[in-house]
Amino acid sequence: MIIKARRNIRYHYNEPDLFIYGSNEKIKLKMSVSEYEKITSLISKAYQGSEETELFEEFKRYRKLTQFLIEKNIFYLIDPEIYDFHRSSSYLPWVEEHCLSVEKGLKEIRKICVRIPKSFFGATCLNELLEENQIKSEIIEVENIEVQTDGEIVAKYYIGKKGDRIWVSTRNHKNFEEVSAEDISEKLLSGFLFYSAIVSSVDKNTPIFNINTMMEVERKMAFDGIKQVDYQFSGRTHQDAIKNFNSLEIFVKEYDSKIVSFNNDKAYFTYNQSPLQIITVQTEDQENYYFADISFERLAQFIAEAAFLEILKNSYSKELLLKQQEKVIYSTKHDKTGELFRLDLSELEESELISSLLNQEKLSTNFYLQACVSGGYYLYVVNNDSEALIFRIPVRTAAQLTTVILTWISMYKNRVSVKESFFQSIDLNELQLKEDSSLNWGRSDQVKQVSGQQTTVGKILDENGFEYELLEVK
Repeated sequence: MIIKARRNIRYHYNEPDLFIYGSNEKIKLKMSVSEYEKITSLISKAYQGSEETELFEEFKRYRKLTQFLIEKNIFYLIDPEIYDFHRSSSYLPWVEEHCLSVEKGLKEIRKICVRIPKSFFGATCLNELLEENQIKSEIIEVENIEVQTDGEIVAKYYIGKKGDRIWVSTRNHKNFEEVSAEDISEKLLSGFLFYSAIVSSVDKNTPIFNINTMMEVERKMAFDGIKQVDYQFSGRTHQDAIKNFNSLEIFVKEYDSKIVSFNNDKAYFTYNQSPLQIITVQTEDQENYYFADISFERLAQFIAEAAFLEILKNSYSKELLLKQQEKVIYSTKHDKTGELFRLDLSELEESELISSLLNQEKLSTNFYLQACVSGGYYLYVVNNDSEALIFRIPVRTAAQLTTVILTWISMYKNRVSVKESFFQSIDLNELQLKEDSSLNWGRSDQVKQVSGQQTTVGKILDENGFEYELLEVK
């Protein structure tokens, strides 16, 4: 057998410690400078691929260390015949990075066939690159680039232009424009497609790319919609609003979903964010959602517990459910019921701040609530007895209600259109307004049980520390 070091490992020496970093491992070894020099010689030899008995003979003293590095997947064993066939390929380092069993991954590579559309301007260039690496390919009449293994399609790639970016994606994005040689060189684009074909055949996390006019590359993983999937939910119970929000950011940053960014609207850095902090969410349909609060933690919790689900629903047309320990935290299936009654601001923790901000803006505003059949309340904003708005997400806690009111005030201060929010203008004459009535948040816990199916997005969030279970309503 051949002992081979993975090309993606890294190491450095800080006397007396040697640190070795693999894909999922960090190893710390104490040693002298002279020992370090011998270990680097061992690693260099393994980088090139060395026959097992020869390596053990040359580095007898480090036999146990070598075996340890194999166990930790820093080194790996591979059949000499398989290694000889693939050793000069461009893709070997990619397989070493993405496959725990490199030998198994290389066997999968031998099964690949890439079908290239005749209409693709870089078809010949891509075909030649694949042939150089002994990958089967054919240029035929197909709509997109197909990656097959054993005759089954494992990935389809679309090439398109949106704005100033060229996309290599598994999704045919809305408003994709045709890409030509004037936009990007066929050699550069073929390199991305070659890499994508290899990795998509050996790794479930299919890569996608977008490249701007400065040739800066953003890489994400494919996300082909909210689908039902079974997984072992972690069942975390400690509530950490910032950590939950970070899980959402990771999903948006790392996956090619229809929710494309946080805080990336053109006006974001022009907003007045004192004293209210702002978070905005952008979608590929060029929608922008605006939220604000004086407490970033409370703001992050509202987005994690309610708003993000509604944005997912709008983007994917799916009814969704958020649960924790079998308790329903939020459901996108909701409707109004009953009459409107005026909110007494003194019932809220931030009542003084809200009143002060309203006075600063010289606003004569009343807030009204209407019960939601699934728990919580819808907020209505009636301004100067001439304008009325409804916030289309029912709030289920006093904290959420505070966030929504401060969002509206921040929008007013920054002249943000209601179209960039979950607020909606309504006819004031249609409202039957009543006087004050006490809030009853307890009814929010009386939500009828709703069942749901685990989802792909819920699985991704769970893997990144999200404390809730995100389900699709059955």
